[in-house]
Amino acid sequence: MGVVMVAGTLPRALALVAAVCTAPTFADERDGLYLGVIASAAFYDVDYRKGVDNRHARNMSANAGRIIFSSDSADQTTWDVGVLVGYRFGRSAFLDVEADLVTHRGEASGRLPGAGASPGNNQLGDVWPEDWSMAKDRSYGVTLRLGAEVPGLGADLYVLGGLRRLDADFRTAYTGCLLPGGCDLGEFASGRELHDEDYDAWVVGAGFEKTLGSIGVRGEVRYADHGSSERTVPFDEVAVTVPVELAAGEVGLGLGLIWRP
Repeated sequence: MGVVMVAGTLPRALALVAAVCTAPTFADERDGLYLGVIASAAFYDVDYRKGVDNRHARNMSANAGRIIFSSDSADQTTWDVGVLVGYRFGRSAFLDVEADLVTHRGEASGRLPGAGASPGNNQLGDVWPEDWSMAKDRSYGVTLRLGAEVPGLGADLYVLGGLRRLDADFRTAYTGCLLPGGCDLGEFASGRELHDEDYDAWVVGAGFEKTLGSIGVRGEVRYADHGSSERTVPFDEVAVTVPVELAAGEVGLGLGLIWRP
C-alpha cells in the first residue's frame, strides 16, 4: 500500500520509480526473503450510531419509556506508512507470505445531530448532539499474495488477502443536561471523552510488481473492512442506558519499494 518512501528529493524518487517500471525484467532468483517500505492514501469511512434507553421504571425524562437513536457518518482521506518483511515461495508462479507494521495519519470527523423530545436534543433522556472523530493510530497484519509473472507485461500480477489488527482513537465532545427536572441556561454540563477502539479487519485486493534485479516497485488497490465495535454505558443514577456502535472501512491505493537480498 501507499507512496514509496525513497531517500532524496521528490524528483529523484519519481525518476527511480519511472526507471524501474520501464526497464526490462531480468531473470533473477526472486523466491526467498524480502524487505520493503510501503505507504498509502486511503478513503476512510466511519459510521457512528448512539442511543439512549429510557425504558427503566425510574426514568423521569420527557422520553420515559422510549429508546431513541441518532446516527452520523463521515469520510476522509488518510495517509499510511510502514515497513514489511516477507517470504516468496515460487518464481514464475508464487505465493508471498508477508507481515507489516503501519502507522496512520488523518481522521474522519463529524457532528452527531442528536434526537429526543426537547427542542435542542440536550435535556436528560435525549441523545445529545456531539462533535466526534475517529483516528487510526497503528496497525499490523499478515497478508498472502498469490500471483504469476506475465511476460508480455514484464511484471507480476497478483491477488491478495489478509488479516489486520487496528488500534484507533474515538473522541467526543458534548453539552447536555443531567438534571431530572431539566436544565436552564448555566446548568448544562459539558464534557470530552476519549476511547481506545480495537478492530480485527480483513483485507482483499489486487496489484502488480515490477522487478529490476533485486529491487521491485509494487502498486496495488485494497479494500479493508474494519468491522464494528459496540458498548453499552449505564447511568444508573438517572436510570438511563447508552448503547454506542462504531463501524469503519476503507479503500486504499498505493505503492511500495521492495528489496530482495
